Amino acid sequence: KQWYQRRVAITAGGTQVSGALAHANCHGGFIIGTGSNACYTERVENVTALKNCNEENVIINLELGNFGELGHLDDILTKHDRHLDEQSSNPGKQLYEKMISGLYMGEMVRLAVVDRRDKFTGVFPDQLLTPDLLDGADVSDFISDGNNVKAKLGGVSDADVQLIQNVCHSVSNRAARLTAAGVHAMWLKRNKQDFVVAVDGSVYLKHATFAEVMKDALRELGTGVSLVTASDGSGLGSALIASTS
Repeated sequence: KQWYQRRVAITAGGTQVSGALAHANCHGGFIIGTGSNACYTERVENVTALKNCNEENVIINLELGNFGELGHLDDILTKHDRHLDEQSSNPGKQLYEKMISGLYMGEMVRLAVVDRRDKFTGVFPDQLLTPDLLDGADVSDFISDGNNVKAKLGGVSDADVQLIQNVCHSVSNRAARLTAAGVHAMWLKRNKQDFVVAVDGSVYLKHATFAEVMKDALRELGTGVSLVTASDGSGLGSALIASTS
């Protein structure tokens, strides 16, 4: 687990550094894939933990996936969020990450669909009773084409395919909007100064609808942030960091 958290932390900073190569105003990085994390540029004078630092700015690793451990998300956690958390390897931890990242998206959809089994017009596919049957890629595939639902789950009626797709949209849209809220918080922390955030990760890059829903949410919030794609930016940026260390 420590290796995993360290890797996500490094890739978030690497993504920002990679984005800054092409965009001088890149002051944020966000990883949204199997896991999630974010970072942003802060003035050294505002970082009380740093003493005698000669740099003007420093990249702050937010460990954003940990948000919620002190109860700030309690009002919006559903029964499925709580069940998923209780059954996880780290109950009470990484609550924000469990609501947005690809590692948990498929299981969240499965739990919600099982909860609606009485709404099925045809035969309910019993394989959906198996924990972790679905992953984030399945959720995106189901949204893209209802035939992918039938290929994965067997003889599901068209009406039930639509039900499953609706759940996939709901879970995905919530994840994208919560991710946008994280970016918005970074913008507020920087006193609403417009800047660029570089984004990497399989959910942002490959999910059928995630990126556009996230951008729509940022526009709705009035956030002065431009998102730029940093495909494999985490690897490139981390290499740059290592080469200058």
